Amino acid sequence: MTPSSSLVHKLEDYKPSPWLTPEVDLRFELDLNQTVVRADYQVVLASESIQPIFLNGESIEFLSLRIDGAIVDPGDYQVSSSGILIPNPPKPSFRLTIENRISPAGNTSLEGLYKSGSMLCTQNEPEGFRKIVYSIDRPDNMMRFRVTISGEVSLFPVMLSNGNLLDERVMGGKREVLWEDPFPKPSYLFALVAGELVETKDFFTTRSGRKITLKIFVEKGNEEKVSFAFDSLKKAMRWDEDTFGLEYDLDLFMIVAVEDFNMGAMENKGLNLFNAKLVLADKKSATDESFEAILAVIAHEYFHNWTGNRVTLRNWFNLTLKEGLTVFRDQWFTEDMTDPAVKRIKDVLFLKEFQFPEDQGPMSHPILPKSYKEMNNFYTVTVYEKGAEVIRLVSELIGRDKFKKGLQHYLSKYDGQGVTFEEFISSMEEVTGGPIPYLRNWYHRSGTPLLSVKEHYAKDSNEWILDITDTGSGEYPLVFSNSLAVFDRKGTILKEEKRLMSGAHDQIRFSALDENGTKPIISLFRSLSSPIRLDYNQTEEEKQILAKVETDGVSRFFAFQNLIFDWFRKSLESGLEEKFSIILETIADSFERNWDKTYHSFYLSFPGLTQISENIGCYEFQKIQKLRIFAIQTISTTFSNQFQTIFEENRKTIPVQSKEEIGKRRLKNICLYYLLYHPSKRFERLAVAEQREAKHMSEEVSAMKFLLEVDSIEKDKSVQLFFEKWKHDNLVLDVWFAAQVGTGENRLGIAKQLENHPQFNIRNPNKVRSLYFSLARNPLTFHKEDGSGYSFIAERIKTLNEINPQMAAALTKLYSPVSKQKGELPEIAKRELETLSSLPNLSKELGEIVGTILTSL
Repeated sequence: MTPSSSLVHKLEDYKPSPWLTPEVDLRFELDLNQTVVRADYQVVLASESIQPIFLNGESIEFLSLRIDGAIVDPGDYQVSSSGILIPNPPKPSFRLTIENRISPAGNTSLEGLYKSGSMLCTQNEPEGFRKIVYSIDRPDNMMRFRVTISGEVSLFPVMLSNGNLLDERVMGGKREVLWEDPFPKPSYLFALVAGELVETKDFFTTRSGRKITLKIFVEKGNEEKVSFAFDSLKKAMRWDEDTFGLEYDLDLFMIVAVEDFNMGAMENKGLNLFNAKLVLADKKSATDESFEAILAVIAHEYFHNWTGNRVTLRNWFNLTLKEGLTVFRDQWFTEDMTDPAVKRIKDVLFLKEFQFPEDQGPMSHPILPKSYKEMNNFYTVTVYEKGAEVIRLVSELIGRDKFKKGLQHYLSKYDGQGVTFEEFISSMEEVTGGPIPYLRNWYHRSGTPLLSVKEHYAKDSNEWILDITDTGSGEYPLVFSNSLAVFDRKGTILKEEKRLMSGAHDQIRFSALDENGTKPIISLFRSLSSPIRLDYNQTEEEKQILAKVETDGVSRFFAFQNLIFDWFRKSLESGLEEKFSIILETIADSFERNWDKTYHSFYLSFPGLTQISENIGCYEFQKIQKLRIFAIQTISTTFSNQFQTIFEENRKTIPVQSKEEIGKRRLKNICLYYLLYHPSKRFERLAVAEQREAKHMSEEVSAMKFLLEVDSIEKDKSVQLFFEKWKHDNLVLDVWFAAQVGTGENRLGIAKQLENHPQFNIRNPNKVRSLYFSLARNPLTFHKEDGSGYSFIAERIKTLNEINPQMAAALTKLYSPVSKQKGELPEIAKRELETLSSLPNLSKELGEIVGTILTSL
């Protein structure tokens, strides 16, 4: 029986593979249209009795099959569109040789082996290897790879694969290389790159004295943009040694920058493939945010060498085991390299803007999915970011020192194996000496826990009592870490502690501030010490005090954000612009504080439209936008003198990536943002001048974005100025496309013009994200009352379904909030999605996402 491509994979049905291929020799005869691949497997029985063997294979042309060197009779195997079935394998151990043909140039899905620019490259996670060669393509099948690559020197002067280069030769115009990876790995970690690439080189000396060669391969012309990536890589290598004692295990580490890439990057053993935008950077073409993203992603993929590669997954249900863990590790690293409070604010903002809504919508799922149809669809913010929050929770519960020991124990005990989250949790418990109650339930429960806080005064003991209840405990009670602080009414901190809340309820008692029972001010779950939503009805006065004096910078920031959200909530309920004095007083107070400039810039940043709507549970975007403009203009007019002064004080920045200069740029930019909202419009030319004179991309692109957001009369001049300067840089143009459609009403006309622009390419994922994803994340245009935004994006999804199903499915996920919209919008969205569901060549990826969202409408 041949497995169906539409099969639902269930966690409860998982069984180990009955056959394994512990060794494989691969040979590639490279050709842009007719690449021939031969795999020579050692096949061994892994079950008690001989069973049929099924080898996955999709979108490839079968050529031949041999067992122990002999051609197999066609009647002894079955070839289908999903693979090859051998019903009666001859014996428990044998050599299996399979040849097939593929067309890299014709592969637009960007999975398997495909063409990007002047190179051929691979993307095999999760199931791309089966698009290269017939294989037992699953993560619990660990193989040692020897790879021979042969091709024309003129087309493929560089040929790379995992591990160590053993041999290379040129014969009659053809180049041939042999690579060997000494470490067993699943097929998803295999990589191949071949093409006209420029090699850049650096070195790193490990703490044991080994010299590691570092190489970054780029297309010609980009070799001057890799110094920051090298620096980031070396910082990550040193940090992993210093923090966890983890030293790199090969003599060569390579990175390749790829223009056409569905993901951010891929951790293939010793040969990481990166979306070019997460490798290439210089002060002229990259923003401060881009530099930090490169720092984090370079570190993330390097950290996978241990948490993902050396210890890998038993099955794809456990994806969060490697991704959540490694995201937490790259967050910890970035905190150490930058500013812990600012980094944590960014991570929590991302969580609240993207993951919390996913948890409350039709795409909600546990970080350990119970089932899936198409694994590509489960590379979600829940698996990654919520998964990281659960790992962070572990570190909160046991402390970071014990967490370090637990991770070292886990990696030592399971090195070279495919495991599940259970092995990870058990390793932590073995180090701490006992079980962590309810921790495993975090892997099985979907949705963001909502904790309700009720408080009352006990006169007899002169105490305030807080009862905290997990409102959705049910089948899966959880454990929480509650980092809290107690303040008096003047803002003096009285007490700090960390409490473990195990199960559905906790009660905390605090002494009253005086004999009259005056209530202290309580700050709960500081720095979001557990990934929860909190229903705690604090007074405006309490929130304002915390927004001014909370010693935890993260909680202070969110206390101020909550004041702003409360104002929106009250204004929408009353239909009037409520008093704004509390917010203005809090901003005025911030000018008196001696805060870090980057932190102050974040504190002053006004929340965006989507952020506001999600926090107050209202999706009437036109009303919210009207209030938002009023609020920002009020801040602008009240503090225009302060903003001008701070702008001028920080105007002369140096284009380097130091904490001081980054802070100056951010603070200057936020001041310019508010000045542009001044009703007089007198600061718009200042923004154009700022763009012209900019010495760093963070200054240049911010000026353009702000002019577009306020719909300035200078915006067209700004957009043209930016394009003329950067029209030869594809990565920078992604920012240009996104800025023009990412904010404001009626951006469909602009989007239609831009998709016909000669430098837009719907086959390039970065361009798709910059234009279509940016538009779909612009609520004023995408959720326009006439449904035109839904129709526009649906038409593009139809096209992408044929070209790149992963991109089509990812774009469709942005329809998830439509059930929350007013009027006819849910019905319009339903019609568009039903049309997509009936496409004649509907991909597995798109079909699963469309079906899931339709169930909510």
